[in-house]
Amino acid sequence: MMQLAVVGAAGLVGQSVLELLAQRQFPAERVFAVDGPEHEASTVSYGNLELDIRQLDEFGFENVALAIFVAGDSVAREYVPQARAAGVTVIDFSSAFRLDAEVPLVVPSINGDQLQDLEAGALVSVPNCTVTPLAMALRPLLPLQPKRLTVATYQSVSGSGQKALEELAEQTTALFSQRESENTVFEKRIAFNVLPQIGALDEDGMAEEERSIALELRRLLQQPQLPIEATAVRVPVFFGHAWAVSLEVAADIDLVQVKNRLVAAGLQCVTADQHGGHITPMEATGNDGVWISRLRKTGNTIQFWLAADNVRVGAALNCVLVAESMYKAGVFE
Repeated sequence: MMQLAVVGAAGLVGQSVLELLAQRQFPAERVFAVDGPEHEASTVSYGNLELDIRQLDEFGFENVALAIFVAGDSVAREYVPQARAAGVTVIDFSSAFRLDAEVPLVVPSINGDQLQDLEAGALVSVPNCTVTPLAMALRPLLPLQPKRLTVATYQSVSGSGQKALEELAEQTTALFSQRESENTVFEKRIAFNVLPQIGALDEDGMAEEERSIALELRRLLQQPQLPIEATAVRVPVFFGHAWAVSLEVAADIDLVQVKNRLVAAGLQCVTADQHGGHITPMEATGNDGVWISRLRKTGNTIQFWLAADNVRVGAALNCVLVAESMYKAGVFE
């Protein structure tokens, strides 16, 4: 039995991590919920318990063996080194260390072997919530020799946090009530609209989210030369991301073989006679599935529609699976 801390516990991903730790009965003697001063005197749910939120700047990391950070880049850069200095093993869901060659970037179903030889005090990074389900869908297709990936992402506002959810709700209500509304989280109105840019643009016109998809996917799949063309779009959906994927491969394509590869890897493949022929982000939300539908081919290009719960599957579940894998590997002994 061990003690662990969830840093960023009051956020959407933090709450989901706590929910999954309780549901999956992670063998922790005690769980601490940790967050910033804006959440002082607040509580969060952990199974049937309510946990008081501990203040991050006062928390003693020496009391825990594992810290799961889901609090963003600035918090990770400041506090992850402090936690590791106290001998704490850290799982970090931020972009702070994802491209650091010294830090493993892990999805257990893809490269979980990287967790086998870690020692206490190690740092493991987990990918962007847009990258993890996409990588899980692409990994079984690597033997077909990918030549080019083109993907458009349709990302719900929950990817930007609780305030983004509130903004979409407020703007929607305001439009129906014929009231004016403000944009505070997003630069333009998100209600009944789509925003074809997520994050700042670089000198080549690529948005931050698109860079993240390309760089993290290449590293995670060990495909450093794979051409990746990504377009990231924010859509007026509360929860659930979707991807329109087009993968050009060198090998001859047999769609039955492709489907069998995907199913064998644990993905949910929907045929034309199931669920109306496709799964929407709404249907993918609240469960652990990575859903593939509209599977088809054009020449040597495989195309499909992908949907998953971005908060649960794309972020929180991967953090918990990494923790479970490290526990089984004896990292905390």
